[in-house]
Amino acid sequence: MPKEDLTYELSPTQWEFVTSDSHICQLIGPMGEGKTHAGSSALMAHAQRSGRDIRCALIRDTFENIKTSTAQSLKEILKDWIIFRDGMHKGIILSSPRVEIDLFGIDDAASISKLQGPEYACIWLEEPAPIYERANAGLPKGVFDMAIARAARQTGTQMRVQITQNPADEEHWTAELVDAPEEYMTAETYPGSGEWLTITKKTFRIRRGENKFLNPLARVANMAAFQDDPGKWARYVLGEEAEVVQGKKVTPGYNASIHYCKKVIPPLRGGFMQFWDSYQNPTCIIAQIMPWGQLVIHDVLYDEGIGVVELIEEQVKPLLRTPKYAGKVQGWRLIGDPSMQTPDQSSVNSVTSRIVEEAFNARFEGGPVRWPPRREALNPVFKRLLNGGKPLVYLSASATKLHRALKGGWVYKVDNSNRVIGDLPVKNHHDHPGMAFAYGIAVLFPHEKRPIIKAKPRAEALKRARSYRTDTYKQPSFTGGVYGQV
Repeated sequence: MPKEDLTYELSPTQWEFVTSDSHICQLIGPMGEGKTHAGSSALMAHAQRSGRDIRCALIRDTFENIKTSTAQSLKEILKDWIIFRDGMHKGIILSSPRVEIDLFGIDDAASISKLQGPEYACIWLEEPAPIYERANAGLPKGVFDMAIARAARQTGTQMRVQITQNPADEEHWTAELVDAPEEYMTAETYPGSGEWLTITKKTFRIRRGENKFLNPLARVANMAAFQDDPGKWARYVLGEEAEVVQGKKVTPGYNASIHYCKKVIPPLRGGFMQFWDSYQNPTCIIAQIMPWGQLVIHDVLYDEGIGVVELIEEQVKPLLRTPKYAGKVQGWRLIGDPSMQTPDQSSVNSVTSRIVEEAFNARFEGGPVRWPPRREALNPVFKRLLNGGKPLVYLSASATKLHRALKGGWVYKVDNSNRVIGDLPVKNHHDHPGMAFAYGIAVLFPHEKRPIIKAKPRAEALKRARSYRTDTYKQPSFTGGVYGQV
């Protein structure tokens, strides 16, 4: 055993991250604020929580970055309490209980394939967002998905996937994880068991200046390095996600502080509806009109390269069987893309809207075919308030994909002068949730056009104008010194 005791002095945010029992723990902060320090402490705390020795994996974009950066930081933090073997592919923290670490870089295909073998109690993803956008930088979301699948394998331990990182830009998958609800997923343990488990997620943010041990010069050096780059200033100095400006927002009236709830809103009985966008990127939005008249968006189900049938069977129906919706849905109102009502060219019997109707036993209503009626209906709904000041439209934390689209992902293309190019929004992954929402809004709250007032005939208009001028220039009379009396 090492001669000197290992003592940690954690900030409040670090302590919350280290002691959290959420299955997915995300720690975000500026450069130098102690994220790696907290990550190493969390491994030992997880071993104590499990009451036994544990196996972990630590993954970065390249193994070279592990050797030159992460491993050196761990050695500085843990000193004699950590030893490395096998060319730094393995590490052991000599705590009680002990922590064994496999260190992977995703640039090493042979190493990353080994992730499928061992039984892990914790997987640590270090700096998954790249500092510069390069094809081989950062960690793809597939690594995170695999980490979730593999971090619950060691018998007698609780699952933990921990992420320590500088903030990403808003289009990176880690930024979407920030917006994801704390109830990350609820699923049945196996079909027909009736036993449901929830994977939980928690995001922690270290504030700028929270690490009192950081050399003040290092913090000022960060400011000097990124003073001419607003995006990197936001990420590495302020500790905030960098906004990605790709065009003009389709829904500038959407305000997250008003229209987005940071918690999952529980559905009530009745008033359910679905908004649909179709074809190769089908989207189903599950919404509900509450008894007080508010439209609540509960969930947004979307996938790429599949059909409506697959989305219904693989995502929509399994979600509706969860305790969140069980026993509450009494019927549906179905609204969506009118092209879904057009028969397939190969068979008149293949109609997408009919598939949805048969799946949910309701009639499908097509929204407006043209874009202008949908566009004109969108922003007015964000200005409308109900009695008591509640917004007409309110998004649950589980409607992450629509929230990200409305707050700035769904855009019009613009030129260098910031003028809109074309009539339709950009066809990206935000467009499909946006369009599904637009169909629903255009049917439920159609834009009311102002009546056109026809101009009076010229002769009548001139006559009225002369009469007005005559009345205007009449002089008042004065009698007894009182104005206006005769």
